[in-house]
Amino acid sequence: MPDTEAKNIAVKEPERELIVYGPFHSTFFNILRSFRRRYPEYDINLTYYGAHPGPTISRIEQEVKNGMQTADIVMQPHYAILHLKEAGYLKRYSSDLLDAYPAQFRDEDNQWAGIAIEPTRTVYNPNIIEPDDVPSSWQDLADPKLKGKIAMQSVVDRTDGLYSFYYFATLLEIFGERKWERIMKDFTHNVEPKSFPCYHNLHKYIARGEYGIGLPLPLIKVGWSVNTVNMEDVPNLAMQRSIAMLENAQHPNAAKLFYNYLLSEDWQRKMGTEYEGLIPARPNTKMKYGARFNIEKIRFFPTEENVRKMSTYEEKFQQVGLP
Repeated sequence: MPDTEAKNIAVKEPERELIVYGPFHSTFFNILRSFRRRYPEYDINLTYYGAHPGPTISRIEQEVKNGMQTADIVMQPHYAILHLKEAGYLKRYSSDLLDAYPAQFRDEDNQWAGIAIEPTRTVYNPNIIEPDDVPSSWQDLADPKLKGKIAMQSVVDRTDGLYSFYYFATLLEIFGERKWERIMKDFTHNVEPKSFPCYHNLHKYIARGEYGIGLPLPLIKVGWSVNTVNMEDVPNLAMQRSIAMLENAQHPNAAKLFYNYLLSEDWQRKMGTEYEGLIPARPNTKMKYGARFNIEKIRFFPTEENVRKMSTYEEKFQQVGLP
């Protein structure tokens, strides 16, 4: 039975406490409730710290530096997990449940696992952007007629995260340096995009008609009237939501139990059928509305190499004037 799968993984008696750091996303709050209902016999006291990726990374850094208690488990966009890995904060753990997952969602060093997928797109408000003005390529986004109508998550103000930062870094790899520089210089000069630190707020601004086009944005269903821009020169992009255990975890057994639960068929099915906004990473998981998602046709970002080249991208973004 699917709901016994996580229990069949050998885990020592869990501690009575578990500390989890994660995002504000409602689906992740539902994880905690579902986990407690699944294992009532352990009476695990759950402590949850919800914040944007930047503050979460900074908090972990300070706690480790000062010898303080920190998270046992971290759930964040993939780039945040990669930053923690690069800094040496993650603990190795290989769950047998990962055998059901493609290599894309399994770290070769056993320091993280992908649990969900967020497709990344550009969106537009059809009440603001006329059909003939909807871009079909990134070069179209630099059309002067769109001046004042485009908003983006800032690559400079990274207080709320680096989603946009690594999106533009990935475009640099896709277009090549010369083409990317030309397009981005035209983009920043011709349309003068307005930037915001939080993409959730950005999504609202597009839906309310304050701006006509917003990028980059995860396709989170929120009931707002926005349409997707399909650009012929950009492949389908997506970012993972990943989990990892911290090396300094004081409740490792409870952390392993939680880790396994998120990878289990039981939770992946719940996430796909009961909660909106995230696509299960586990193959062949039933999803709401019978949706299908072929990861073979998706380019996931960022990579570990992208994280190591962060300073290079900062220089490039400054040169073309990205806000």
